[in-house]
Amino acid sequence: MLENKYKQITISEHISLYDKIIPKDNFLRKLKENIDFSFVNKLVEKEYSEKYGRPAKEPEMMYKLLFLEIKDSLSDREVIERAKTDMAYKYFLDLNPEDCVPSYSLLSVFRNTKIKDESILEEMLQETVKQAIEKGIIKSNSIIVDATHTNSKNLKKTPTQVLREISKKLRKEIYRNEPELKEVFPVKPEETASLEEEIEYTKNLAKALKEKITEKTNEKVRRKYKKLEEMLTEEKIEKIQSSIDKDARQGYKSEDNDFFGYKSHVAMTRERIVTALEVTSGEAPDGKFMTSLVEKSKRTGLEVKEVIGDKAYSGKDNLEYGKKNDIKIISRIHPIITNAIENKNDGFEFIKDADTFRCPMGTIAVRKKLISGKKYKDGYRNDKMMYTFDKETCLNCPKKETCLGKNKENRAKRYTIKLLSIAHKEQYDFEQTEYFNKTLREERYKIEAKNAETKLAHGLCKARTVGLSGVRVQSYLTHIVTNLKRIIKLIDSKKAIE
Repeated sequence: MLENKYKQITISEHISLYDKIIPKDNFLRKLKENIDFSFVNKLVEKEYSEKYGRPAKEPEMMYKLLFLEIKDSLSDREVIERAKTDMAYKYFLDLNPEDCVPSYSLLSVFRNTKIKDESILEEMLQETVKQAIEKGIIKSNSIIVDATHTNSKNLKKTPTQVLREISKKLRKEIYRNEPELKEVFPVKPEETASLEEEIEYTKNLAKALKEKITEKTNEKVRRKYKKLEEMLTEEKIEKIQSSIDKDARQGYKSEDNDFFGYKSHVAMTRERIVTALEVTSGEAPDGKFMTSLVEKSKRTGLEVKEVIGDKAYSGKDNLEYGKKNDIKIISRIHPIITNAIENKNDGFEFIKDADTFRCPMGTIAVRKKLISGKKYKDGYRNDKMMYTFDKETCLNCPKKETCLGKNKENRAKRYTIKLLSIAHKEQYDFEQTEYFNKTLREERYKIEAKNAETKLAHGLCKARTVGLSGVRVQSYLTHIVTNLKRIIKLIDSKKAIE
């Protein structure tokens, strides 16, 4: 391992206190004894200027403080306050009992300027994997892949969605209780409208209804109108505009459960050591990042012979990559993902978790229907799935001329794709084997448990900062924490057996 040239510790007459008050089985003691953190100093060395001598506070200490912060779900201020009095913290940080701790402000500087580069974060994660390999902890040649979401720091919905929902609820109550008022409604903006356009529409709606809403108006309508007016105050508008997370996007956890934020695409060994990450905005498809996760995992020194994942990872490109690199893809064929979509470059995007399609304008299909096709001698059927979009939305769409074609005046868009191609017969046959099903059954759950740990125990369920860069740092540090926890647990298990 690299020599830690930044060490500033001098022996204190009080150093013996650590042996007296910190138990041998204390986690931080075990971590300090088994993990070499000195690599951090060399890794971020280039981020410091040589003109001003060595860093005022060693990078290793900053890294350890961020580790403690994620591990114990603390803020910058809280971790520094705890480090002042917690002897296990000081011992872990290589401080003497009487030493002062750095200012909390230095933590944000280190996080936002010294380690924000993705290549540095990758090397930090890879170092934990390399040390696990050196200790003989990782013995498998498989990785399990999955994606987990992180909600945006400010809103679970976009500011545009917030405004749109309020005006929609008001219109709904008017249709129910005061239908004559709908005559004064201004023209609704397009689904793809900007926040500024949505604000302008909301203001026009309030203005049009202002003189129409009286004490005689239905109580529910009056209540919804009042809420709309409140949202249009200068203070509220400013708050909505300032809450924009420009990097966050809408994604799906299930067919009827969406989120606004980011995704961490994760690769993990059977021993539950995370080997690679890709952090993206929320709408990014899971399967697209399989090859990248494999290649990153290989750079740690890990041999990859199997990839285990859900249906999102059984796409044609991934299957071909696996065959070319002698890697088994243990992922069930998804009827949508595995097939050649009739017009691959037409802008329609499959949303795996919602099990539907999104058109180039951002609209989600409202219905789907199975269409039975020709049955071949080998048992395969040339079935299709037809996705139908909302008729009213399609007829008001600026792209209807090209999208709907000849029937643009009387129907909604229908998008049809083939389900199962004969080209995927090899993977289909592999699915039927005992090994495939046993592996999927015994290993897939592990990464779901890992995702739950990062979110429930270490706060990855919600972004700490606004923007992709900050979420990337958070995700990498969180997975580094879970890796080191796991390494210590596996070391303990190994010692118990011996």
